[in-house]
Amino acid sequence: ADRIIVVHEDAKSLYTKFVDEAKVEVIPLGVDPELFDFQERSETQELVAIGRLDRRKGYDILLEALAQIATQFPQVHLNIFGQGPKEESLRKQAEQLEISDHITFHGYVDQSVLRDYLAEARAFVHPSRSESFSLVRLEAMAVGCPVVISNTDGAHEMVRDGKEGFVVPTESAEAITDAFTALLADFDLASGIGRRARERVEEKYDWRTIGQQYLDVYKDLQTKD
Repeated sequence: ADRIIVVHEDAKSLYTKFVDEAKVEVIPLGVDPELFDFQERSETQELVAIGRLDRRKGYDILLEALAQIATQFPQVHLNIFGQGPKEESLRKQAEQLEISDHITFHGYVDQSVLRDYLAEARAFVHPSRSESFSLVRLEAMAVGCPVVISNTDGAHEMVRDGKEGFVVPTESAEAITDAFTALLADFDLASGIGRRARERVEEKYDWRTIGQQYLDVYKDLQTKD
């Protein structure tokens, strides 16, 4: 290959163990900021999680955290969007933790519905055990939703911890609890983080900027030919 494009610096570090570093270029995925309109936060205690209901997505850890969060914020409510093989076990876990009233499993919905929920939510959570590159994290940020995301590959590059959201260790219900406690207790903090999340998307992850970066790579290769 004349050029290898990867989506974040963590991937580049891996690839350059096997190929010439000069061939490897980082170009992330992007979103359309016009499709995901920025919305100021409201003083709700609604949270949103989006993703397939399987072990990799870490919902079991999230429910452990929610049980702790609900003791401090009795009005907190988690909206889970997605389908998958772990739905039944997650429902049972919610019953055992006595938090079923704090959760709604929405299943699969249209993207327009997701945008509406993200626009109204206090925060978005994505507790995956592993990810390659998560577009849904960017979509939440574009809407201005503070994000609480697990420290998978590329996470710190996308979200600067404490600025556009919180990056928490994988498998840590306690860290998720601490992050949401901060966001739910301080509306001004959540609002500021949401605005910076939108700015981060506009600065680095606008799909038009990403498209231009790809064009620049192609033009550079043509020139060298």
